[in-house]
Amino acid sequence: MLVKRLVIPFAAVALLVGACGAPQYEYVKNSEQQTYFKVPSSWSKVDQKALDQWAAGADPDSATAKIRDQLMWTVAYDADDEPAVSHVYGLFPTPEPVAWAKVERLLPEQSDGVSFDALRNAVMPVTEDAREAAAAAGSTLTDFELLKDDVITPEKGLHGVRVVFNYALLGQLHTFDLTALVNDDASLLYMLFLRCSAGCYADRMDEIQEVVTSFTVRS
Repeated sequence: MLVKRLVIPFAAVALLVGACGAPQYEYVKNSEQQTYFKVPSSWSKVDQKALDQWAAGADPDSATAKIRDQLMWTVAYDADDEPAVSHVYGLFPTPEPVAWAKVERLLPEQSDGVSFDALRNAVMPVTEDAREAAAAAGSTLTDFELLKDDVITPEKGLHGVRVVFNYALLGQLHTFDLTALVNDDASLLYMLFLRCSAGCYADRMDEIQEVVTSFTVRS
């Protein structure tokens, strides 16, 4: 019997090997709140316990933190070789991208105060009034520049803002990219916040945009 040899071109072999390699992105989700986004697989997850403690502002084993856990889901990823919660919201330079996502159930008194400006100022002072108030309180943030300010409605039942802005941290310009959304009755806040030095943001624009545009909420 004549046995025919199967010859696979080298290019096809390379394609098959590449397809079996490590995935380019890690997909992050909160299935309960139908919130999803992706980050490059080279980024590392920030220690969850440290992040939860920082987000709750209390020891994770305290009663306050346990109540906060029922109201909030949060996760962060850091491209730095040594990921740290201080990179998420510290006032020190961060030369590598950091992404922080949060879904928070708002109490009625919080929902009443939600506006587009409140969303813009959800993490750092962006509006003029908020910046003036921060300066009066002794803020060390300087050299503010507003790069983007869009009102967005990604789908029915959701509305919010995407703002991109600069601040100098210890004399080094940094870029911050915030997407903040609420549902129609403002009972749920959905947020994705990215940051890195202005040079890093420009150099890794495509990578950062992939993360930002992947942020999806199903209301």
